[in-house]
Amino acid sequence: MKKGVVIWFTGYPNSGKSTISRKVNQRLKAAGYPVERIDSDEAPRSLTKDLSPDWRTRQFQKCANLTFISHILYKHRIIVLLSSVGRFRELRESARQQVGDFLEVYLKCPLEIRLERDHDHGKYERHAATIHYYEEPEAPELIIETDRCSADEAADAVIRLLHEGGYIQSEV
Repeated sequence: MKKGVVIWFTGYPNSGKSTISRKVNQRLKAAGYPVERIDSDEAPRSLTKDLSPDWRTRQFQKCANLTFISHILYKHRIIVLLSSVGRFRELRESARQQVGDFLEVYLKCPLEIRLERDHDHGKYERHAATIHYYEEPEAPELIIETDRCSADEAADAVIRLLHEGGYIQSEV
């Protein structure tokens, strides 16, 4: 690969970020591409949680940490699949400015479907005061309505985006 890229999978909780990024990751790895997947739900708490008593400050610190790590990997020509809500548009735009080769993939999903997907996790109940706060992207490179397609079809769309952008040689 001549250059890396950071793909930020964004959207409300339970919109499909982890599931779709896992599928894209598997396909790219199987095709031999250098790829790393970073999921804010799976990252060490020291990077993403309890950084400040203030919720807004924590969101900014979490995204700054994830962007920093993504940028390091990007500089080494790695495809970075970053799955994180990224609640504030400003944070995602800051990442775009820092990284350069940046693709924002907005996973759009109605609340009733997200709530159905949440039955095992309880995120919407545990974080009722903040979970609904999210600033939708103004001009993402790709919008996927995850209630209207399968995870495999969504992964196909991301792979096409990478291919059309010249980040991968062929669709995998």
